[in-house]
Amino acid sequence: MSSEPALRLALRYCISERITFAAFRCPGGAITLWAQQTPELDRCESGLWWELNDVFLFSPFRTEARTPMIRSDVELTFGDAEPHWHRLMECTGSSAPLVTRDQVGTTREAFERAVAQAREECVTGPLEKVVMSRTVHLPVSAEEAGSLFVDAVNARPDAFIALLSSPEHGLWLGASPERLILAENDNVRIEAIAGTAPIGAAPAEPSGWGAKERHEQRVVTKSITGSLIDLGARTITVEGPDVLTAGPVAHLRTSITATLENRTVEELVNAIHPTPAVGGLPPGLALARIEALEEGDRELYAGFWGPWSADGRMELFVNIRCMRVFPDHAVMHVGAGITKGSVPEREWDETEHKADSWRQLIRVPSIA
Repeated sequence: MSSEPALRLALRYCISERITFAAFRCPGGAITLWAQQTPELDRCESGLWWELNDVFLFSPFRTEARTPMIRSDVELTFGDAEPHWHRLMECTGSSAPLVTRDQVGTTREAFERAVAQAREECVTGPLEKVVMSRTVHLPVSAEEAGSLFVDAVNARPDAFIALLSSPEHGLWLGASPERLILAENDNVRIEAIAGTAPIGAAPAEPSGWGAKERHEQRVVTKSITGSLIDLGARTITVEGPDVLTAGPVAHLRTSITATLENRTVEELVNAIHPTPAVGGLPPGLALARIEALEEGDRELYAGFWGPWSADGRMELFVNIRCMRVFPDHAVMHVGAGITKGSVPEREWDETEHKADSWRQLIRVPSIA
């Protein structure tokens, strides 16, 4: 990428000046940076997403009535030609310093205890699945976040790579393998991804995967397909599952396409988020158990984010394999789907493999 020096300079400037911005690369696309001339976020009222064009739309795990977005007041595209990144000097950043936080991750004992309780509830009650997440401390500073974004772009060509900063949410970096939705006109594509295995142990064919992983994948596919039917979508096509490689791990993935009639893409997003891949089933009960059993707030983890143009292409990704970056460290979020067949020690190992997606890039060894 010939413009890589300019990209690094642009990101360093945005972070140091506390500019509200989103830099991103969709799989197969160019690296784009959208920055606001003012730091305060705009929010879109429910039902009005159809008015939005060239904005970076994002949501926390627990959606809000008014969805935050980052405007494209200044737009830079990085490819063969080097853009004039000095245009970012038109932007005014936040005067508030980047928030600091204690450098503490979830202990193995606490995570496995929560997993054991969730598994027991899947065995004895109506809970079918719940996704339990934990945090991992990483030695990444805000000053290094831009370079790590570039490294991720080069290392993960099939992932959605994003770096976002706002005064309210802080600095976030993610490399998501999971597209929530791709929509153009009335045609939509959704990916149901669930089930995880280390890349070296993942069978090449879905039929070779374990019963727990195949069940998780079917649950997500069934839930998304049911939401499409409830919304009156037509020409629903289900393809897969196939095996998706995502850095140090692999997943089972099914692609679902449909045509919407008399319903908006916003309605579809609200109907399927959070999918059972990041929440659970039944949805209400799973969200309640996440609230009770997890330490802390997920914030943007397991929410969605991506570029949105209602007059053209709308593409949102589930915000997994992500971290919030503080001045002198980062906190990564990783999760695992818990069912009645879960083994707490194996679920811990699964989250460790997912954390390796960033550990490998920053050359930090796995924790035994």
